Amino acid sequence: MLEHPNHVLAISTVRTASATELEYPAGPIVCLATFSVERTNDDEARFASTHVTFEPGADWRFPGAHIRCLLHRHTFAIGCRSFSHNNREAYRRNRCPSYEELPGTAHLPSIQRHVIRAREKTLARLARDHGLTVSDRPPHLLQAQREAADRAQAAWLMALGFVRNQEERAYLYAAWEAWRALERARPLPF
Repeated sequence: MLEHPNHVLAISTVRTASATELEYPAGPIVCLATFSVERTNDDEARFASTHVTFEPGADWRFPGAHIRCLLHRHTFAIGCRSFSHNNREAYRRNRCPSYEELPGTAHLPSIQRHVIRAREKTLARLARDHGLTVSDRPPHLLQAQREAADRAQAAWLMALGFVRNQEERAYLYAAWEAWRALERARPLPF
């Protein structure tokens, strides 16, 4: 990502473990968080975040339908998948297409997608350095669900590091920090 696209959708999924698959133990999606950055012009950006949960036995198409509602024709979808030296060989054997990591994007040929592979500790350190909460080891299910929204933002921050223009990076980062301050000041719904 050398230039920041006009619309980026960072996606974070939380899955339950599959009881039947030993090679690729990811089960159904039980939580989905997105972070959207839409450039309205050269010096304005609009940010949005969603965070939804699904019943483990619910229709497997619900997460993809949620994502498709957020996509634009020229969306650049990003996700983050962790890896370590311990599971590098398993990762090579089970390399899955990006649309499996990014639900709802499989049948949309105009969508660009990229899954960032990063160590948990790297993503957690990046998140912590920017005031986000992401665990540096695989969290239990409830903790992973709580961290999903911050994880989506951390994936976008990691991708922002690939933007070549330093002024554009600084502008988008400052706009994101302003958005976060407004989000923290917003009263909690009851």
